[in-house]
Amino acid sequence: TSNMDSSHAALSAALLVCLGLLWCSVTDRNNIFITQNIFLTKRSVSYINDKQDGGLLKLKSGPVPTPDMVKAAGYAAETHYATTDDGYILALHRIPKGRDENRAGTLHGAVCYLQHGLMCSSADWVIPAPEKGLGFILADAGCDVWMGNFRGNTYSRNHTKLNPDDSGGEFWEFSWDEMAQYDIPATIEKILEITGKEKLFYIGHSMGTTTFMAMHHYRPDIVEKIQLGNLLAPVATVGHSYYPVLEFLNYFNVGYPKKHTIGGTIWKLLGKGEFAPHNWIMDIIAKSEEFFCNHLPGKLADYCKMVYETAIFIDGGFDYDEFNSSLIEPIISHTPAGTSKFTVGQYLQEYKKQNFQGYDWLDDTKNAKHHKGSIPVYNLSTVITPVAIYWGDNDWYTAKQDVENVLHGLPNILPGMKHEVGFENWSHLDFLWGVDADQLVYKFVIQNIQKCLQNLC
Repeated sequence: TSNMDSSHAALSAALLVCLGLLWCSVTDRNNIFITQNIFLTKRSVSYINDKQDGGLLKLKSGPVPTPDMVKAAGYAAETHYATTDDGYILALHRIPKGRDENRAGTLHGAVCYLQHGLMCSSADWVIPAPEKGLGFILADAGCDVWMGNFRGNTYSRNHTKLNPDDSGGEFWEFSWDEMAQYDIPATIEKILEITGKEKLFYIGHSMGTTTFMAMHHYRPDIVEKIQLGNLLAPVATVGHSYYPVLEFLNYFNVGYPKKHTIGGTIWKLLGKGEFAPHNWIMDIIAKSEEFFCNHLPGKLADYCKMVYETAIFIDGGFDYDEFNSSLIEPIISHTPAGTSKFTVGQYLQEYKKQNFQGYDWLDDTKNAKHHKGSIPVYNLSTVITPVAIYWGDNDWYTAKQDVENVLHGLPNILPGMKHEVGFENWSHLDFLWGVDADQLVYKFVIQNIQKCLQNLC
C-alpha cells in the first residue's frame, strides 16, 4: 500500500509539474504583478509592491545573475560571449581563480568547462555554498572555471539576426542537435582563445553529456582540444527511463504528435517554440516556500518543504537524505531557465524509439534544413575523447540499462574512471546539489583531472 501511495503521490506531483511548465511556457514573461523595489535574498530575488493603486507593473525580473552570485561568495567573476556558426550568442560565466589568490591548488593551470543540463543554466554550479558547489570547488582547487549556457536559456537569448522575443519564431527552431553541433564547439574555441591554452577539461551534467557525445558526430576536430571529459549522469539513450513526466507524455505519443489526438493537443499546449522560460510565476513559487514553510511550527514546516522538494525530485529521483532544503528557493528561482520545446521533444522521440538519434522534425523540408541529409543516429564508438563516467543508482532519468549502454559503447573510458556513486539513493540532481556531492563525486572529478595534468591519461 505504501508503494502504491508513493507512486500516486509521484504521479500527482509529475502532473502538477507538467501543468506548471505549461503555464510558464504560455505566460508573458514581461507582465510582472509585483516589483518596484528589488532586494537580494539568499540567491534569488524578492519583490515588494509599493504601488498603492495595485495596478500591473511591467518590469523584467529574475534570479540573481550567476556572476553576481559568484561575486557575493567572494570570488572574481567575468562574463564573455561566444557566437556560434549559426548566429546564436552564448554567455560564458568565468571564475578565473579561487578565493585565496596566494594558494596554488592541485589543479593549478587547468581550464575547466562546465556545461549544464536540460532547462538549466550556469547557475546550477554555484547555487550551493562555496564548500559544496562544483564551480567554487574547482576554482579553489586551481582551475580556471568556465560555465557555459546553451542557446535559449536565461543568459543566451541572443542572436545576430533572429528575435528571441518572438516565442514561435525561427530563433526557437532548434533541438539539442544544434547545441552539439554549434554551441559546445563555439564555447570551447572561445575559452581556448581567451585563455591561450591548447586543451581544456570538460564537465557536463545530463544534457551536457548528451550533447558532448553527439558533438563527436559533427566536430571530430574538437576532440583534440579536450583533455578529459567528465560525464555526470550520462544521457545517451533514455528508453529505459522511469521518469514520470517522460512516461506520461510518451503514453500520448507527444514526441510524434498527430492532429486531433490528445498527444497533438498536449504538444500544441507546450507552446509555439520557446519552452519554460524564467518568469514571474517561478519568482512567486520560489518566494512562497520561504513565506509559507518558514512560518509553520515544527514538523509542519518540514512537511511544507517536502512538497517543494517533491516537485524538484520529480525531475530525476527522490533523495530526501541528500537534499539541502535551504536550496529550495534558489533552485526554483533559477530553474527552469528556458529552452525550446523541440529540445524536450527530442528526448521524447528517443524514449519512444529507444535510440540515440537526431530530432525528427516530421517535415521533409525542415529535416533537410537541420540535418542536411538523413536524421543522424549517434554512434557512441565515435566518442574517442578520454572520458570519466559518474552515475547513481536512483537516477530516474538515466536508468541502469541506459547507463550500461554508455559504459559498453564508449571506447575510451580511462582505467579507474568508472564511478558508481557509493550511495544507493543517489539521484539525477544530486550531482548538482547533493549534500555529499563534494565527497561522493567531486573528489573523484578532481582526482581524475589531476591524473591527466600529470600526464597519466
